[in-house]
Amino acid sequence: MFNEHHPIRTDLEAFLRSGSRTVDPSVKSRVVRHLLMGCPVCHITLRAMGWEGKRLESLLHLPSTEPGEEATSPVATSKEYNYDQAFAGAERALADFLAPDRPTEQSPEALLATLAPLSISEQIGLIMGDERYATPQMVMWLIERSHAERYSDPEKMLYLAHLAQVAADACIVGNVGSEPRLADLRTRAWGHYGNSLRVSGQLQEAEEALGNASRYSEAGTGDPPLRARLFEQMASLRTFQRNFGDAIDLAERAGQIYRELGETHRLASSLVHKAIASLYAGEPESAAHILNRAIPLIDREEDPHLLLAACHNLVRCYIDLGRPEEALSLYFEVRDLYQEFKDVLIQLRAAWQEGQLLRDLGHPHIAMEALLRARRGFIARGLTYEVATVSLDLAAVYVNLGAIEEMKQTVAETMPIFRALRVGRETLAALIQLQQVADQENQALALIQSLTTRLEHLSNRRPLE
Repeated sequence: MFNEHHPIRTDLEAFLRSGSRTVDPSVKSRVVRHLLMGCPVCHITLRAMGWEGKRLESLLHLPSTEPGEEATSPVATSKEYNYDQAFAGAERALADFLAPDRPTEQSPEALLATLAPLSISEQIGLIMGDERYATPQMVMWLIERSHAERYSDPEKMLYLAHLAQVAADACIVGNVGSEPRLADLRTRAWGHYGNSLRVSGQLQEAEEALGNASRYSEAGTGDPPLRARLFEQMASLRTFQRNFGDAIDLAERAGQIYRELGETHRLASSLVHKAIASLYAGEPESAAHILNRAIPLIDREEDPHLLLAACHNLVRCYIDLGRPEEALSLYFEVRDLYQEFKDVLIQLRAAWQEGQLLRDLGHPHIAMEALLRARRGFIARGLTYEVATVSLDLAAVYVNLGAIEEMKQTVAETMPIFRALRVGRETLAALIQLQQVADQENQALALIQSLTTRLEHLSNRRPLE
């Protein structure tokens, strides 16, 4: 039924929650037509129900009246045009997007527990052969669990992401509701798997996984936030690959989607991705400007990690801009936020950044303690790039303190790590030279700066994001 030409709330709820399957066909058609009209009253109703009207509209594509022209709404086009086919397509798009998932009999936690005693290959075989594991609920739960591990255990993040990808590929249409919904599920799983590979430094594999996600996306419902999230994941990979122009472009594409949907918090996420790409492209001024725009948009309650990432990288901008006082002021403002998280990698990055700040502000003894703490933590977790870079920061502190033997020992301990990173002969020669000029402050600091710059051009950096 319609109330004063608007669908009543119960009809909207039935249409949206059930994928329109249980709605009277005449009412269903009128609901679709009404949504396509862009009614502001119904947009308010949709938002109150937890749906963003623009998100639904973006799934509905009307045919153009002339080649190359888009029809903006049914009212604005020729009365002679028959829109029945267009509305039918819109109904299908909404039905595909909203098709209900088949309920599961066992919880994801219980299912994962049954996998624990098995080897990885046995786990994958069981997921592929047992439909209990190949459900959207299992896939989404694995993705969420994997994402939660990104700062504490990258290996576990990748392991759970791989299981999610396998489960999504094994899932069938009957468990999801429609072919496009299944493609969306696989887009989400492959996208997260690709992002997890990127976090682990497996960039070629990440490229292939995100390529699969893009192909599934083309066959999906066209859900805008899902496409935007894929753009962000690809932007992160491009940043790691030092393709900063593409990274910025992809972050802007994601931001445009979020802006059109009115998703302020997610817009902030895309801005942080853009800022990180700008920062690593050697443009800290631009990155600082973007981050100062993003931070007020972030919902701390919804995603405190995003706020921390934005502030952490803004501190890095101020360090690179030679403004350590501003960096330290901001660092102490967000120090409590760092302490909220028990994630080991966040604590190690905080110690590293604190050491850099104290070094630049002329407090080498306290800086040394913070950098040693960070270095020991990175060594314990096998994070070779971080160990190499923090070791150079520590070497610079030792030079300032005149602690020549400590500096030589640190460089000697770091040599095998540089070899493991497969740096060139020139870099290894520079390390040897650094030991030889350890007592010559200016030459030693210049070599350390040169080595740091060379490391920054490696593709397996891990910015806090």
